[in-house]
Amino acid sequence: MAKSDNLPLEEEMVSILGQCGPALTYALQSKFGCTAVLHGVDAASAGAGQSMKPEMRFSTQLSKGLRVSVWRDDLTTHHGVDAVVNAANEHLSHGAGLAKALSDAGGPDIQRESERYIKTFGKLVTGNAIVAPPGYLPYKKIIHVVGPCLPYKPSKSDVNIATPKLEKAVRNILEEMKKHHLKSVAIPAISSGLFNFPLPLCADVIVKTLKQYHDHNYSGAPLEVRLVNHDDLSVGEMKRACCEILGSTVSHSQPAAARGQPPKASYSKAVSHGNGSTLMKVNNVTLNLTKGYIEKQKTGGIVNTISSNLDLSSGAISKAILGKAGKGIQGEISKFYNYNKYSDVIETSGHNLSCSYVYHTICPHKSQASEKVLGDVISKCLSLAQKKRLSSISFPAIGTGMLGFNKQEVAQIMMDTAVEFSKQNNGTNMEIYYVIYPEDTETYRAFEDKLKSLQGATQYSSSFNSPSAQGEIPVKRSRSVFEPTTGYFDSRDPRESAQPYIELSGAFDETLREARSWYCSVFYPVSKNVFTIRNNFIQHFGQHEFGKLLNFQTKFKVSIEVFFKDGCAGVNIHGAFRDVTAAVLEVEAMCCKVQEDFAKEEERDMDLRTSTSSPRKPVDESSSDYRERQLNFSGLKIVRVEKVENSALKQVFELKKKQLDVSTSQRMYQRLPAQYCHLLNRVGFQREFAPPDELIYGEGIYFSGSVDGARKQWKGLADEAYLYFVEAQVLTGKSTHGSPDLIVPPVIPSGDPITLYDSVKGGVDTFVIFNGHQALPEYLIICKKE
Repeated sequence: MAKSDNLPLEEEMVSILGQCGPALTYALQSKFGCTAVLHGVDAASAGAGQSMKPEMRFSTQLSKGLRVSVWRDDLTTHHGVDAVVNAANEHLSHGAGLAKALSDAGGPDIQRESERYIKTFGKLVTGNAIVAPPGYLPYKKIIHVVGPCLPYKPSKSDVNIATPKLEKAVRNILEEMKKHHLKSVAIPAISSGLFNFPLPLCADVIVKTLKQYHDHNYSGAPLEVRLVNHDDLSVGEMKRACCEILGSTVSHSQPAAARGQPPKASYSKAVSHGNGSTLMKVNNVTLNLTKGYIEKQKTGGIVNTISSNLDLSSGAISKAILGKAGKGIQGEISKFYNYNKYSDVIETSGHNLSCSYVYHTICPHKSQASEKVLGDVISKCLSLAQKKRLSSISFPAIGTGMLGFNKQEVAQIMMDTAVEFSKQNNGTNMEIYYVIYPEDTETYRAFEDKLKSLQGATQYSSSFNSPSAQGEIPVKRSRSVFEPTTGYFDSRDPRESAQPYIELSGAFDETLREARSWYCSVFYPVSKNVFTIRNNFIQHFGQHEFGKLLNFQTKFKVSIEVFFKDGCAGVNIHGAFRDVTAAVLEVEAMCCKVQEDFAKEEERDMDLRTSTSSPRKPVDESSSDYRERQLNFSGLKIVRVEKVENSALKQVFELKKKQLDVSTSQRMYQRLPAQYCHLLNRVGFQREFAPPDELIYGEGIYFSGSVDGARKQWKGLADEAYLYFVEAQVLTGKSTHGSPDLIVPPVIPSGDPITLYDSVKGGVDTFVIFNGHQALPEYLIICKKE
């Protein structure tokens, strides 16, 4: 299931993204596989480099839920939808009109992907549509559709023949959206420009087809269609057609309750309450996160987890509560022998504890129940506390121990349940404390991550990590990166206000976090006047790229310096903060483009086709493959193991084995930065991916014979939240000791002067190869430090 986060944007950030938004979205997609959708950037950044301010002229929601709106805006920069429609020709040659504008704005990948499609499948028939990558455009996808092409000044017969084809084109757009799980789209006046379809009729056909789809094919899933054009004539015709065919506009100003929706939570900034560290307030409910011991909390109630036999001496939390409360609490709870089913909650007094009540929860193991049971238990505890008019309650991280629930799942369930509770709260104030065992840093980080996701923050403050010596709630407050001068978090959900924000989504928690971390490093750097980009693909910059660097210097009024040192390449950018940030985004996007061009060139040179590279497959945790990796990665917490499969790379590897005349290979390890993992799957090992901190054995591709050796070899990556290791089979063949000056292996002495060693070695278990075909990636292991 995809993970997502919403990142609020300050005014200065909105101004930067109004100019460089496509570069940001492209970089996040290329580096981490994360999709970023910018909300409210255009409207908030008028005068910040935008050529056209978006203007909505019409909006209505049809009875089943389909929303249709009319906009005047530039489709190359329009924000707020998942996809844009390109009015293409049958050959997908984007050389004129809107197609050229979108292709130019999206970069050369749009035309290249189109050419690849035509080469594979032939021309795209009129009325058909395909979904493709968007390049630099601010969308998740671009939908190429071929509308009917009419002669200049078409006859009535020409129009009659073309009309069903235009209807088919619109229907296929909607079907492609459904097929690819796209929830919103921007559609232009297809065929009305260079293809000569009469504009008034074009508008009628598009809107009528939308209504017919709604009436007969629409399932009721969330869907928004925006009819977007940049000229007033097209916008006017679309608005006219919508008013005539769909009816008048629907007001957006109705309160939620008037539309039959539950009231939305009111989020406010954190404030200090007594000796507590308040991190977020939702309506009358305040959420707090602390390290400590649940049995020491001085809140009105505390929550315990017990087994179905009601034995308090079983389980770490329950045993600690029993020890401090005294034997009387066991006697009281034993009276409830009939209340011992899963999801039951038993209320007892606090006895010798500092609280008034203890809520004992009977939770099943994850294998016996769904996450809903855990949410129900938490909801019952909150309801019982509310009935007793308690002003505070403390929860441990229920289910993260022997019950087998994922820490991130527990954090999400517990906090989401609290937010839902706040919406139905009767108005009484309540403090909810999440008390995490001091040594359990992983669980603490999961709760911290979820709390900041609710707040919209993405950077982790060191001040979170200071529990009090007594295990009680610390008084220190944390500083938000989004309000760097106030010392408080802005805990409003950006979706609940007019504040612009970035909707960031990714396949996994770790990719989402890596993306957020990079985003924060760009917008909240250590130094605001200088930024360093390190990327070894800068070595592949050509005349075109260096020309763009010169243009960036002029455009953003910054100083850009390219450097090559110790086998590593990078760019230093100096200037005012806003200008530096804008330049960083553009240079990062350019680096990603160079990486992609490099990968495609490698695929062509080695005759590797996309079809030969399968998506990495997660390895089942119960399998012998997974258990074997667990043994090798002791001292690290494995998050996921993926099997790397590329039949062409394997074929090249086997050919190299024959060429070197070796029969065996060695299992070895390399540590990679997160942003190169997807390229490894496509083109195998490259020296640009992961040069070690010191190239003391030659300028080749380094491997270590052990996981510990790989950690030491790439200690420069220690700041990453996750660790990415590749397990590979490596052909070391005939080897000799390496040296820093080597760019290829040395000549074998007393032999043919052109015969070289196959590899070099150094240290305890380090080997260096100089040809990536000598190593075959087999597993990607994603870890966290324990």
